[in-house]
Amino acid sequence: MVETIDICICTFRRDSLSLMLASLAAQIVPTGTAMRVIIADNDATDVRRTGIDQKARELGLDLLYLHAPERNISTARNACLDAASNDWLAFVDDDEVAAPDWLKKLLAARDVHHIVFGVSQARYPDPATPAWIVEGDFHSNRIDGNDGAWNGYTANVIMDRRFITTHRLRFAEALGQIGGEDTMFFLEADMAGAQFGYCPEAIVFEDTPLARANLRWLLLRRYRAGQIHHMGMRRRGRAGVAS
Repeated sequence: MVETIDICICTFRRDSLSLMLASLAAQIVPTGTAMRVIIADNDATDVRRTGIDQKARELGLDLLYLHAPERNISTARNACLDAASNDWLAFVDDDEVAAPDWLKKLLAARDVHHIVFGVSQARYPDPATPAWIVEGDFHSNRIDGNDGAWNGYTANVIMDRRFITTHRLRFAEALGQIGGEDTMFFLEADMAGAQFGYCPEAIVFEDTPLARANLRWLLLRRYRAGQIHHMGMRRRGRAGVAS
């Protein structure tokens, strides 16, 4: 019996999507495992549908294209949840590239977990990137030992769709244009009793543009993360759940 995993990618006018698709086509998956790729296009029109479909055919990928307009990332992510039909689904970003054993590592780490995070490892290809940015590696996504499991991310995660469906978990559309919708999603999952796992060996890579490699961008990012964390703690407090 073949187990099929839905790989969900939300996209908005990024040519880098083709690199992610190529890395999915190159995955070394366990025997008896297959992938279906779900693309949720968040653009106002589906003008890129033909090109995306053609690229998937060239790579031999089983692809489901969804047009999820409104320029709201939560709309696109919820469209992926609605379209997923297999027991497990994963989310990655359209500007990432997956290591050849990425999916294999995530699958092996599931065990009793409902949600397992991997690492989104930043790369700094522009030689003008300040050395302190590269050395500090502030743009990578990983689970720190001091973080609550619900402080996760959709940049690299696999989830039990049955758990998500049973507890009617959704991405908040009110946050879909300002950020933090993934944090709140995993908070709701935690409050519903989800078991979280972490697999640092499951890696995707993301190139950091020079425009983000500066102190101002990092401060704004941390400030927004702090706001979302505060919202989450208040949500837990109102529900009477210990942090």
